[in-house]
Amino acid sequence: MSAGKCMLELYVEGAWHVAAEVRCDEVTGGVRSPTRLEYDFDYLERTGAFDTRDLRAVSCRYPVGYGVHAEETWPAFLLDVIPSGAARRFWESELGLPNAPTSDWGVLVAGGSNAPGNVRVREAAAALEDQSPEHPGFSRSDILERAEGFIEYARSRGASIAGGSGAAGDAPKFLLREDHGGQWHADGALRDERTARSWIVKFPRSPRAADRLVLESEAPYYAVAVRLGARTGGPLAWERDCLFVPRFDRPPGEDGHIARLGLESLCSLAGVSDFGVPIAKEELARALARFVTDAPRELRELLLRDVLDVALGNTDNHARNTAVLKYEDGTIALSPLYDFAPMVLDPQGIARVCRWQHEEDGFPLWDRVAEALDPLGLDSASTKTWLRELSGAIAELPSLMAEERVPARVRETLERRIARTARALAGVR
Repeated sequence: MSAGKCMLELYVEGAWHVAAEVRCDEVTGGVRSPTRLEYDFDYLERTGAFDTRDLRAVSCRYPVGYGVHAEETWPAFLLDVIPSGAARRFWESELGLPNAPTSDWGVLVAGGSNAPGNVRVREAAAALEDQSPEHPGFSRSDILERAEGFIEYARSRGASIAGGSGAAGDAPKFLLREDHGGQWHADGALRDERTARSWIVKFPRSPRAADRLVLESEAPYYAVAVRLGARTGGPLAWERDCLFVPRFDRPPGEDGHIARLGLESLCSLAGVSDFGVPIAKEELARALARFVTDAPRELRELLLRDVLDVALGNTDNHARNTAVLKYEDGTIALSPLYDFAPMVLDPQGIARVCRWQHEEDGFPLWDRVAEALDPLGLDSASTKTWLRELSGAIAELPSLMAEERVPARVRETLERRIARTARALAGVR
């Protein structure tokens, strides 16, 4: 037996606080190892936030309070904290670990310093703070000229880059901060008071034209989503094979500091402690309705996003690609849309991951979907009317996509898919 423990910190009211301890019975068993979670007594006394599930809790599933939460696996929210995809590969290389479940705990404890949201692993954060002093930073042209090679370039110039490697996803991503002078730094390597804006910079998965096309489409796709009324953050910028994404979980605070909003995936809300598994959309909708502040509003937003996913071929709709934000006033709501792209064109052949019970070839039966959401608080009759009305906007997507400069190949590939979705919505009864 090889047991382990780590401390979790929460960013609340402008400061990091030791909030909870996680003990793992057998760290070599990976995320499926039994664990025990317990809030820190000093944290409980200091916050007095008993029974809350907002950003003062490590997860909506674990309200603040006394007692031990024993699980047969890792708590699901830790899978939002551990680096995954390209970020995980970075940490495995740094630590000399194999790409295997036996490395899960090591990657968490070393790399969990800077995940999106307001939860971090104390041990990882302490190690990051012990690294080299602040670097003068890099220009935007440094990033653009080197693209995916920027990470190694930054390291070779003495910059601390570990804090920038916390973003999930298979394609290379880098968490960056822009200072008030326009210089760029790895997230975690620049103090809050020197930070003007926080970014995720994404690079194509490979030099292949298809991978570049998918990433290039993400910025105009986001603009299309804005025009359709989806909840979005700041505009994305595509420049010389780099996609610049403003971070919505790190808005500038009024006091000059960077706010850290809570962020938790639907996979975590549903209590699923595994990677890449298909989860029924009905289960995700139930989890969402259980924890958000305004269930009908969020369910309508969830449904709109699924219509857009289907029509525009965003097949990589796994449950970590949708999350809730936890705001400082206690509100819990779906975050702005993210990772929205024509993944149906991905060379790896990504199929629609999370599906409704009633679908045909990856196309939902929308009337049945509306009926499934009715018990959760979204009236089915008004939802069906809304879906029929939405059909017109979906039918106009090809011209809208042209206006927003979605690449022609993408538009041509998706024409039939869009038309089929529009017909299905118009036929809802």
